[in-house]
Amino acid sequence: MRWSAALVIFVAVMGGAGYYVYSEVLRGGSHVEVPDVTMRPITEASFLLAEAQLEVGKQKEIVDERIPKYYVIMQRPAAGKVVRTGRRVFLTVSAGRELLTPPDLIGKMLANAEDELKRSPFDLGTVPRIPHSSPRDTVLAQDPAPARLVSSNARISLLVSEGRPKPAFIMPDLVGNPVQAVLQALSPLGVKPIPQRVDMPGQRYDVVLDQQPPAGTLIREGDRVIYSVMPSGFVPLPDAQHSSEKIVYTVPSSWFEREVRVDTIDRNDVRATYFPLERHYVNGQPPRFGSGYRIVVPPFKFIDHMTVEVYLDGQLAQSYLFEGDKDPVTTEYNVQ
Repeated sequence: MRWSAALVIFVAVMGGAGYYVYSEVLRGGSHVEVPDVTMRPITEASFLLAEAQLEVGKQKEIVDERIPKYYVIMQRPAAGKVVRTGRRVFLTVSAGRELLTPPDLIGKMLANAEDELKRSPFDLGTVPRIPHSSPRDTVLAQDPAPARLVSSNARISLLVSEGRPKPAFIMPDLVGNPVQAVLQALSPLGVKPIPQRVDMPGQRYDVVLDQQPPAGTLIREGDRVIYSVMPSGFVPLPDAQHSSEKIVYTVPSSWFEREVRVDTIDRNDVRATYFPLERHYVNGQPPRFGSGYRIVVPPFKFIDHMTVEVYLDGQLAQSYLFEGDKDPVTTEYNVQ
C-alpha cells in the first residue's frame, strides 16, 4: 500500500510538471508554417519570412555556377515545418560564379604555360600560331587577358609564336643527276635530303630516278626531300632509308593478363612508344592481354639503325636491332 501510494504521488507530480512546461512553451507565441523561400532572391525571401513573422538568421554564401547570385539555395528549418513565431530561418545563398584573375602567361614558353594552366582551375583553349621574331612556342598574347576577372572554369586561349618565317625556295630538278650532285644542289637550301633505295632493272645506278616534292615546287628550310635511286653499292648514300621486318610478339603462358609495351629507339637515341597508343587505353589504363595473344609490329622505315624493345609488365622481354639491310639481331630476356 505504501509503495502504491508513493507511485500515485510520483505520477501526479510528473504530470503537473509536464503540464507546466507545455503551458510555458505555448505562452511564448503562436505557431506558423515555414514558407518555401528557396530559388528566390534574398530580398524576396526576407520579405516572405517577415510576413510569416519569422526572422532571417545568419546567412551562408557558397559558390554555385548554376544558381544566380543572391538566390537562396537552401533553408533551415525546411519549408512546411511548423515553428513558433519569431523563429530564425538560416539561409544558404548563392555567391554566383567564382571570379578569378587568369595567370599571366605572356612571354612564357607554351609547355610551361600548359603546366601552369593544369595547376589552375582554368582550361586551355585554342592555340593559334603566327610567324614572329620571338622564339618558337613563345606565348605572345592570351584571351582573357591576365588583368580581367573571369569565371573559374574559363578557357584561356593562347597566341603562340611560330618563329621567324623560313625562306622559300624553288625545288630544283634532281632527276637524272648523280647522287653526288644531290647534296651539292640541296645543301644551300637547308632541306633534308633522304635517299630511297629502289630496284628498277634497266635503270642507271647511282642516279636520281624520281623525287618528292617535284621540281618547281615551293619548299622551305627544314623540309624533307626524298629522291629514289638504284644503288650500285660503290657510292655511299647518306641518310638512306631502310625497311624493317615484321615483328610478332606472343604473350607467354600465364594465369593472368599481362601488359605489353613496344618502344622504338632511333639512331639519335630518341625513344618513342609504338604500342599502346592513347586510343588503346581503357578508362585511362593500358590494355592487358591473355596468354597467346599476338602483338604485331608491321615493317617500318628507318635511317641507319633502329632498335625495337618489347616490355612485359614493365620488364624488357625482347629487343630487335635493325642495322642497314642486315638481318635483325634478336635478344631474349628472362622475365617473371
